[in-house]
Amino acid sequence: MSTVFLHVGQAGCQIGEALWPALAQERPGSPEFFRTRSEVCPRAILVDAEPKVVESVLSQVNGTYSFDPASAVMTQSGRGGNFALGYSGDSLGHASSLDGDVEPLWAKAVDRFRQQVEACHGRHMGTYLAHSLGGGTGSGLGARLAEELRDAYPKASLLATSILPISSGENPMQSYNAILSLSCMQEVADGVVLYENDVLLASASSTDDSKAADHTSGASLASMNSILVRDIVPHLCPFSQVADLSEVLSAIVPLPSHKIVQAFSGEVLPSLGPPTSPKPTIDALRLPRSARNSGNVIAARAVVRGAPKQLLGASSVLKDELLDRLGGAAPWQPFALDVLCGTQSLRSAPAARASMLTNWRRVTQVLRGLHARACKKYASRMFLHWYETYGFGPDAFAQAFEQVERTIWNYEGSQ
Repeated sequence: MSTVFLHVGQAGCQIGEALWPALAQERPGSPEFFRTRSEVCPRAILVDAEPKVVESVLSQVNGTYSFDPASAVMTQSGRGGNFALGYSGDSLGHASSLDGDVEPLWAKAVDRFRQQVEACHGRHMGTYLAHSLGGGTGSGLGARLAEELRDAYPKASLLATSILPISSGENPMQSYNAILSLSCMQEVADGVVLYENDVLLASASSTDDSKAADHTSGASLASMNSILVRDIVPHLCPFSQVADLSEVLSAIVPLPSHKIVQAFSGEVLPSLGPPTSPKPTIDALRLPRSARNSGNVIAARAVVRGAPKQLLGASSVLKDELLDRLGGAAPWQPFALDVLCGTQSLRSAPAARASMLTNWRRVTQVLRGLHARACKKYASRMFLHWYETYGFGPDAFAQAFEQVERTIWNYEGSQ
């Protein structure tokens, strides 16, 4: 089985720049992630409305693979930080695109994606989408491509990693973009790993990786993306098993109404004590502590790589501690946490590490904050004409607000 990766917008392509070296270390040349002709190339599409980041990724030097230039789809115009322009790709819905081409950017990307699927020779089983929710290309084009691929490949699993914009971001329309794009992902994706850029920035600033920090942000983009990669790769490469997005999704998305998960990772070490009762320590996990017995967890999956042998016999103890830290399972969910534990460490992160994907009620705090910011701006009618120009008027916003409200209601009613 093969997974095709779709990196959309600046953030999505930068995630790809960090992700593929780690995948190449874990599964060098594996047909799950790479296709081989005259050389080894990632099964990936790089899409952006500006060429700078895509060209940087294409020029990446790696001894085990190289990106196929034909997998890059880019233009020169940008999308003005506007979801509606990123989604439509043209000003009035005409056949010609903003860049003067007959074929819009999204259609070119779908065609390149089709070529990647055909190169899987019938083994395409899943799609991994990486994008941001704040910019015009990542939010709008990312949503459009998710819709198109859902229609074209309805049986293939679709897992998205979606990045919420930093709260102090420079784009005044980012809350509009985020709520429009996230409502689409809730509709068409099978699962959404939702990251908060503020949390990533704080985590990166507190790690050794942030020695490469710039003087304005406090942490480099590279260190932020490396955290994301350490969260995601263990789930894409579960020990020696074949990577299967449908298996990951079945563990973290038990209900189609509850698709949004959050990711955490960190070192896990057994504390000192009798060998017969080793108690794992998970304080290094970037895991917010929740109120005990709050019934937070709807579903979760933990992958522990490089675990000490004494920890293997204590996986149930680790499971109990993780559930307790998360606030406990929802009362109707007897199988809230799936733990995969093994001694084989990640080549890209050799220490014993646990990586968690958590579907829990706590995500409503994030969704409520996003909803409130977007509603406040919408009430002022600021910038709405820029969306109406590209076909996104009051009805589109009403549907997006309703979708996010329904998602919040579903999570709050799941206890």
